[in-house]
Amino acid sequence: MTSARFVLPDLPCPFASNFTRRAHPHAEAAEQDVLALLRARPMPPGLRDALAGIRLGEFTGRLHPTASPEGLRLLMLNSVMFSLHDDWAGEPATNGQPRPAAELTAAHDRTLEVLDGAPLTPGDISLAHLAALLAQSLRRSGPSPHAARYRTALRDYLRAHLWEVDLRRHHRTPSLGEYRHLRPHLLGIRPLTALLPLATNTPVPSALLDHPVVRTLRRILAYHHVLVNDLYSFAKELRTEQPVNIILVLRAEQGLTQQQAIDATARALAEEQQAYLHLKSSLPRTGLDHPALLRHLGDLEALAADAIAWHAAAPRYGHPPLDSEAGP
Repeated sequence: MTSARFVLPDLPCPFASNFTRRAHPHAEAAEQDVLALLRARPMPPGLRDALAGIRLGEFTGRLHPTASPEGLRLLMLNSVMFSLHDDWAGEPATNGQPRPAAELTAAHDRTLEVLDGAPLTPGDISLAHLAALLAQSLRRSGPSPHAARYRTALRDYLRAHLWEVDLRRHHRTPSLGEYRHLRPHLLGIRPLTALLPLATNTPVPSALLDHPVVRTLRRILAYHHVLVNDLYSFAKELRTEQPVNIILVLRAEQGLTQQQAIDATARALAEEQQAYLHLKSSLPRTGLDHPALLRHLGDLEALAADAIAWHAAAPRYGHPPLDSEAGP
C-alpha cells in the first residue's frame, strides 16, 4: 500500500495462508442466519455497512475453514460484537467529547450481565441485545471452560476501552511499554482465539492453555495481529483523533520519521514470528506436543497468516474486494 506520505512494506510471515483460495461451504447460510437474528433486534442503521466493510460471511468462512456451521455463526456474532462496540464507543457524547467513563462502564457491565444470562429489559442498548445472541449460541455449545475464557477475554476487551478513552481525552501517546499491555486487549483477538476450540470442535484441554509456554505462544501470536492491524489501519486511523497505533508510539518515543516507524514495525513483526517459532520448537522437549494443542496452535498460525491477507482485502481498510468467484 502506498500514499504520498508512506509506503507499507511487504510483511514477512513464516506461516502458510490460503485465505484467497478457499471458501467455507456454510458461510453464506451462516451469515444469513446471523443477519436475520440482527434484524429482529434493535441494531443501529450503520451496522450493515460496518459488516459489509469486513465482508462478514465470506471472510469469516475464509478465516475459519474448519469451523462447524454453528461455530461459524458463533464467530460471526463475535465479529458483530466488535464492530458494534467500536462504532458505539467511538461516537462522541453530546458535547463532542468521548463518552464518559461512567457511561462506558455501565454499558459494559450490562453487556456482561446479559452474556451471563440476565434477561433483557426495554432500556437495553444494542450491545446487550448482541450479548443475548452470543449467550444463546454459547449455551448451544454446552458447558465449556472455553466459554468462560471467552467471557474473561471479552470483559478485558471492554474494560481496556476505558484506558484508551483516557489516553485520547488527555491527548497522550502511550509509551511502548504501556502500548504493549493495552493494544492486544483493544484489538479483540483474545476473545476470538478463546472461541476457536469451541468453533472448530478441537478438544484442547483448558489446563494446557494455562501452561506458561503455551500462554506465551498465544500472546506472541496475539501481538502479531496487533502489529499487522496497526500497519494496515494506519492510513484510516490518521483520520481519527489520537489513535493508539504503534507507528505513532515509535515515532514519538524513538524520534523516528513516519516511514522509519513503519519499517521498524515490520521488523518487529519478523522478530515476533521468529520468537514464536523458536519457542514452539521446545514443545516436544517439554512434553507439550499434545495432538489437540498442536492442532489449535496450527489454527492460530493460519489465522496469523490470514490476518495479513484479510487486512489487504477488507474494504474497511480501503482495499479492493477479493474476486468472489475465487475457488476454494
